[in-house]
Amino acid sequence: MLPVAGGRPSRPSRGAPLLWRICAGAAPRLLAFAVAALLPPLHVFCLWLFWQNYSRQVDRSTCTCSCWDTVFKGTYESGIASYKHFYFNATENTFKIWLMVAGFLVILYECVRWLASLWLTARLRCSMALLFFSSLFSHYYSWWIYINYYNDEFYSQWNHQLIFTITELISTCVVLWLSSLEHSVTLLPAMLISMIGVYHVIASSRDQFVLNVLQGEGHAHQVVRDIGFMIPDLLHIIVPLFNLRRRSFYVMW
Repeated sequence: MLPVAGGRPSRPSRGAPLLWRICAGAAPRLLAFAVAALLPPLHVFCLWLFWQNYSRQVDRSTCTCSCWDTVFKGTYESGIASYKHFYFNATENTFKIWLMVAGFLVILYECVRWLASLWLTARLRCSMALLFFSSLFSHYYSWWIYINYYNDEFYSQWNHQLIFTITELISTCVVLWLSSLEHSVTLLPAMLISMIGVYHVIASSRDQFVLNVLQGEGHAHQVVRDIGFMIPDLLHIIVPLFNLRRRSFYVMW
């Protein structure tokens, strides 16, 4: 990798060595795969850190899966089955969960691959990459919440969460667009990101942040969660405005 001013790699030329061109093509895919593959295990590990003292040991020799319909095992197992590391029921909600899992991982893979490609070709706007990666927690939380809604058949908070999810997706789409140096940070997209950030800060504060964090009434995992929401929202307010201030004039997009 050839360094250039600002710490970014240089754009590979047509005459670049073959090994460099291969690495430049494979690196974004490998990085994207690593993020998509390791994020769920990291999440479960964090849950284990918080809940290890409250979890229970499972006796695999005597434990049974009495809530499992055994459909995906076919004729190999039926009735009340023995212990399984992983099992699922053949239901409509399981189908919806699978679509969400596959869709999330594919989209995450493509987003990281896009950003890595921009970086390797010296076209990445680092401030927008910062916003994207800071928002991963919020997107992952929404994804996990919807999976649990379907899994538990609990829908009373669905519409409330949906508002956050839609606005987060809009903001992230604009952030990804502006991640390329080929796209200027103009007034309209910058203000859209910032205004969504303002909305999230106000809504989150009224929802749980003030109670759990500022008043100290939340459990440790609630405090970490709410701070994990608030910091990216504040960054989404500040960073686009900072990018606008660096421009000598504003051009409507």
